[in-house]
Amino acid sequence: MKVAGPSKLIVCILPQGSGTGLVERLSREMKIHSANVSTGRGRGAGPIGSIGAWDEVDTLAVSVPAERADEIFSFIYDAGEIGRPRGGIMYQHAVASVTTFSLPDIDRDGKLA
Repeated sequence: MKVAGPSKLIVCILPQGSGTGLVERLSREMKIHSANVSTGRGRGAGPIGSIGAWDEVDTLAVSVPAERADEIFSFIYDAGEIGRPRGGIMYQHAVASVTTFSLPDIDRDGKLA
């Protein structure tokens, strides 16, 4: 087990169905290859004075190196359209420690490289 350096956890609560696409973009565009998406239900922000309706949501959680946290946060905010009405919410915070995860390098013959 390899412990990573200082890290931050970015958590987003997003409209249902948008989490997986963000994970794909994080991998392709930001080279972040480990994130978690789960689904749940929460109260949305309905009209003023109402409680709001129950909404299905995606929760995206990604641990990133502290020095890239603001960059990744901004990317998710823009790519996930968080700033639009009912676009979701997000936050980040420091975590005590995280372990790195990587798949082994395997050659074309299926052997460890």
